[in-house]
Amino acid sequence: MPEPFARRIRAPSAPEAPGATWSNALLIGDEIAISGVTARGTDGRAMGGDSMRGQTLAIFERIEALVTAAGGVRGSIYKLVIYVTDIARKDEVNAARRAFFSPAFPCSTLVEVKGLVFPDLLVEVDAFANRRVDLNAPAMAEA
Repeated sequence: MPEPFARRIRAPSAPEAPGATWSNALLIGDEIAISGVTARGTDGRAMGGDSMRGQTLAIFERIEALVTAAGGVRGSIYKLVIYVTDIARKDEVNAARRAFFSPAFPCSTLVEVKGLVFPDLLVEVDAFANRRVDLNAPAMAEA
């Protein structure tokens, strides 16, 4: 039987909220679309505390877990849309990007928002990946 056109992706380290009305990630062909991921822990508190860098790193780890569950690798992540509650703290997000990703870095958009679903959350990230892409592959050349 052929693989379905779209498949829901799940990863234990990126659980969906009980009663969620969304999918954390969908695999459509080789494309992986990942919903806004936050650092909300299973205990209801923000992983990384009040550190924007810490929350961002926790989010990146969840995104990687979903990409891996879909058959990709870290380098498969090619686009991030990052929402922050305080743009003045963007250097913390940039530090997390440098710590987590390698050149060539994913394309990225950084936007300040008024607030997120819970007041202790500082960052939310949408991600896009492709199982046939690896930005970390030796053949990946910067133009």
